[in-house]
Amino acid sequence: MLAVDYQTKLEQLLHSMDWNIEIPVEWSDYFTQTGNLSIYTDDQRHNQRLKIRTCGAMWFEKSIPIRPRATLPVGVYTRDFSRHGAGFLSSCEIYPEELVRIVLPTFWMQLKVTRTRRLNKKCYEVGAVLLTQHDPDVDAFCSSSPQTRSMA
Repeated sequence: MLAVDYQTKLEQLLHSMDWNIEIPVEWSDYFTQTGNLSIYTDDQRHNQRLKIRTCGAMWFEKSIPIRPRATLPVGVYTRDFSRHGAGFLSSCEIYPEELVRIVLPTFWMQLKVTRTRRLNKKCYEVGAVLLTQHDPDVDAFCSSSPQTRSMA
């Protein structure tokens, strides 16, 4: 029953949000790309990354002091996942050390941002370290979950 409530709530939320992300023109096939990322000879990563492209809702759980954030969710597009991190696209700049919660169709997670790169005025590529991953649960939509309070 919870999974149905989670899916319904996520779908309603995703349809109600303003989607301001402008994916670069040269990435016109963004949502068709899936699978393993190319391996480079000088890549120092210990865990394989997978391209998984979907929509999600993101909340700021802890912002940096000079940049207060709104409590409303922001739409994001996932980019890739590894065992210990995730990459996603956002319409706004997110700073290293900020904590975010991203709700996706099959799970939700809490992340610590480590890097951001501007692709254009409405598209930022964000890399983050996975803090916690959760099964579908309506707690994902609460403004402050118990896991958030323990992260701060």
